[in-house]
Amino acid sequence: MTQKEIIVREAAKMFMSEGVKSVRMDDIAHELSISKRTIYELFGDKEALIYEALCHFVEEGHTRRSQICSEVDNELEAMLVSLRDMIVRAPEVARVRRNLERFYPNVNRRLEESGMMRSKSELREWLAASIERGYLTPTANSDLVVDVLHNCVQGMLVVEYSDDTRSANVVSRVACSVIIFIRGLCTPEGLEVVDRCFSTYYSNICLGETL
Repeated sequence: MTQKEIIVREAAKMFMSEGVKSVRMDDIAHELSISKRTIYELFGDKEALIYEALCHFVEEGHTRRSQICSEVDNELEAMLVSLRDMIVRAPEVARVRRNLERFYPNVNRRLEESGMMRSKSELREWLAASIERGYLTPTANSDLVVDVLHNCVQGMLVVEYSDDTRSANVVSRVACSVIIFIRGLCTPEGLEVVDRCFSTYYSNICLGETL
């Protein structure tokens, strides 16, 4: 791993845990025992480092979900597992996104544009494969379905998460809504997959809501 890759990885961890505004270039340099000048020579400015670090964070998420999906039985299950991962992590991402919107809007715009195209493309592939395998009805093959599923997750990124209880409530409600929506698109065979996935992946977050 190159020095630049090490800096990107560490900066991503710090930005996600402490916020993009709070973390200074000095903090990253101190954490890695390098000079601040080295960071500026490699990235130019903080905004460029933030962009590369958060791209790394996003790519790690895709890699993690790809690994999980490689271990499941079918594309419908892969979609449900991936949606769960994104839903559970949404409160953490939302906090960083609010900082980006306020202090680094150009970075936020670039990340949103690339992320939206990629996530919608993945959803279309999962839906098409699930229809082909007989798990979903042909009505699932539409831009409306893609938009609903995509917006379920994206909508979580604009919520104010004041505490852990509120985070758990929002996660629970969105997860349950996604399951209910997808069940409405299923064939009998697909219902079996969804119900098994609910028991395996979703029951702990859907049934753990604090009222």
